[in-house]
Amino acid sequence: MLAPVIGGGTHAIGRAVLDVIQSRRSLREEFTDEYVPTEAIDEVILSGATAPSSKNAQPWRLHVLERGQALNEIANAVQFAKEIDKFVPEDPATGLPREWGSTVAESAQVLREVGVGIFIENTGEFSNGRNSLLNSRCEATGSGLIGYGLEMIGLGAMIENMWLSAHALGLGGVFMGDILVAEEEIKQRLRFSGDLVGVLALGYTAMQPRPKILKPDSVVYHQPVGEE
Repeated sequence: MLAPVIGGGTHAIGRAVLDVIQSRRSLREEFTDEYVPTEAIDEVILSGATAPSSKNAQPWRLHVLERGQALNEIANAVQFAKEIDKFVPEDPATGLPREWGSTVAESAQVLREVGVGIFIENTGEFSNGRNSLLNSRCEATGSGLIGYGLEMIGLGAMIENMWLSAHALGLGGVFMGDILVAEEEIKQRLRFSGDLVGVLALGYTAMQPRPKILKPDSVVYHQPVGEE
C-alpha cells in the first residue's frame, strides 16, 4: 500500500496516478493497426477484477474479442439494428427522447477499428437482471432496484479501473453503451445470458484528447453547522 502522498518518490507516484485519472478521455477515432499485446490486455483485465463491489459480489463477466471477424460481425449487428436513429436516452416518465442524438453508427465504426473490445456482462448477483426487475411484484421492486444500483456501481468501478489502466499503458478508447441496440444478437454470439452493460473498446490511437469541460454546478461545498 502506498504511504500518504507527502514527499519524495511517493509524491511523484501519487502525482502520476492523478495525472492518469485526470487526463483520461473518450477517444473514438484515428485508431492504428498496431497490435495490442496480450500482456497489456491481461493487465487491464486484472485491474478491472480488483475493483471494489458491494459484498465483494463481483457482478461481472468479461468477454474479450480482439480485432478480427467476430468483432466485425458484432459491429455489423450494431450498425444494421432496427431504428438506430431512435436509440437515444429517453425520459422514463414521458418516453420522449432526451437532448442527445444517436451515436450507434459511430460506435459500430469504432468496433471495426479498435484492437480489442471487452464486452461487459452483468451477472445480476443482487437483482437477477433487468428482466427480473421488470417482471417483479411491486413490493419487491424497490429492493431489486437498490440491488441493481449497487451492481451498477461495482460495474462502473470495474470499467473505470480497466480504462485508467489502459490509459496508463498508452492505449486509448471509449466505453459504449449504445451497442445495446443489438443486445440479444451480441449475447447469442458471445453465449451469455446476463445483461449486456456495454463494451470498453481499446486500441492505439493518434487522436489527441481535448480538454474536459466540467459542469460548473456539479459540486456544492457546505459549511459545517454553526460556522460561517
